[in-house]
Amino acid sequence: MELLGLATIIAYTLSTFSMKYVLVEEEHLSFKKTYFDILFFFSLVLFSAYTYNLADNLYQKFNFITSLEITFLIVNYLFFAFMFSKPIKHLGLVLLPLTLITIPFSMLYHDDGNIGQINNDLKIHVIVSITSYGFLGLAAIQAILLRYQENKLKSVQSSPFLTILPPIEKMEKVMFELIVFGFILLTLSLISGAPFVIMGEYIGLIEKIIFSVIAWITYSYLIFSRYSKGYRGKKATNLTLSGMAFLFISYLGTKLFFEIF
Repeated sequence: MELLGLATIIAYTLSTFSMKYVLVEEEHLSFKKTYFDILFFFSLVLFSAYTYNLADNLYQKFNFITSLEITFLIVNYLFFAFMFSKPIKHLGLVLLPLTLITIPFSMLYHDDGNIGQINNDLKIHVIVSITSYGFLGLAAIQAILLRYQENKLKSVQSSPFLTILPPIEKMEKVMFELIVFGFILLTLSLISGAPFVIMGEYIGLIEKIIFSVIAWITYSYLIFSRYSKGYRGKKATNLTLSGMAFLFISYLGTKLFFEIF
């Protein structure tokens, strides 16, 4: 377990540092870009094996740290799947370091409680939920980079980082595409989770649903305002990050609270 975690850390460290070759549009770096693609795929394989072993060692429990790693794994897979067809490779500048930080944290995390066990009836709801968080998580990273880009341009400050980011219009377009995908899946996750709330069989599920509904309302307002009022810029990024904050509280925040208290 420790060796697998260490190998994953090394692979993600190398992938993070090789990101600079991916975002520079120079033909002589094409080989190094291919190197990144292969290295990142290898990192994903290691991360998948590590996350599986982590869950297995915790007796298949869906506790805070397992949930965190599975969520980051899904986000990484979505990033890898779409980075060849969408202009989102710059998201790796934030996603890869964040993923890297979670791995040693999970290696040090200990949990002897019983909270987090789920049965097969709830697994479809969990899978749909995590996938929706994956899309919306990527949208949140896009919003952070978009906010940084806009602030630098408004203050007329030069930054080498600006040269590797796509134009603002393209950044916003991709952000809303991710939000729409995530919103559809979030809607399905709320529908699939409703019967379990009615039955009241799972600790903390009502709290999760409440914050998820608040997030759903936030995203629905954002999408409606985008296509009816043309919302963009700071208003759009604020709502995107607010929605993600509510989802974080819903999914990981409540889970951590019930494990501690």
